[in-house]
Amino acid sequence: MPTSHTKHGRLTRLFMGWLIAGILAIGAETVSATTYLSAEPIPTGDVITQANLDSLLGIGYANLELWSQRLLNECGAVDNVIEALSANGAITSVTTANTKAVVAAGGFEGGTNPSFVFRIRDSGAGSVSQADVNVLSNALGFVQSQGGTVHFNPDNANAYAFPLDYAVVTFTGTLSGLQAAQFFEDLGTIDPALFSGTFAGFTQIAFGNSLTNNSMLFLQPAVSKNRFISGLFAAASDDPRATYSPLKSNGAPTTARAGIAFPENDWLSFPNGDQYLANIPASPQLRSELAALRLRHLVAVANLLDAIARDRVEQYLKHQFSCPE
Repeated sequence: MPTSHTKHGRLTRLFMGWLIAGILAIGAETVSATTYLSAEPIPTGDVITQANLDSLLGIGYANLELWSQRLLNECGAVDNVIEALSANGAITSVTTANTKAVVAAGGFEGGTNPSFVFRIRDSGAGSVSQADVNVLSNALGFVQSQGGTVHFNPDNANAYAFPLDYAVVTFTGTLSGLQAAQFFEDLGTIDPALFSGTFAGFTQIAFGNSLTNNSMLFLQPAVSKNRFISGLFAAASDDPRATYSPLKSNGAPTTARAGIAFPENDWLSFPNGDQYLANIPASPQLRSELAALRLRHLVAVANLLDAIARDRVEQYLKHQFSCPE
């Protein structure tokens, strides 16, 4: 699920109210103990203005994916945040051996954008603690000026803030971000509420023991569990490459349950990111370093917006891109 630029304080208030109103689910076991974390590099319109956000989204998924990959692989967009948190003692268990970030698709309420998606080993020797996952999720939301991030553990419904049902659609071969976006749109032709409805969304992941991001994990949106299962299973059945899980012993589709959290900041009410910073054990030194990383990210955004304004996006991304200092 993308860390959507549209998420604000309403997310927790509405979602928790909806959950309390009576979501029921059954649990199921998955293959490995993994937490997934998703944070978009595209800032919320509350920070960069809606007009600038529309300009960014207007260049299309492929260009935004290339921009995100260059930020991740060349500019250290993720590594710099982890290094700052580690050097200042805010996290202690995150290593290159237990945490891997890639650019993958995330969908939310009718849109699909590239995200930094983390696969985090959260059990066993040398694993990442839940506390460190939460700190990292909040720090990324702050640095990337997000309305909200998401992290979830499909193996442990008691992890993080609350439990929520999910289902997975896995594809044979590889799955590009554009293909994931197309499946999300096709799902909307079967049931619009599962595409553009409240909390409808997915995260593209490497599920279970897979080494490739050929799965889409859908968290149950604001519809009944039966409606969620029916629509998603129908969409998977219509695609010859797709397989739905989990299934009951009789082969009928069902759901599993994940432990999930949605860190967030309402930038209109808290323009300094205080809702994120409250969840980070930050010294003045760390806050200064995170603020500098946030400014660097906004400069990267401004550089892309300048290329859009000059109608030179492809040339900029392929030949003139440089990391902000």
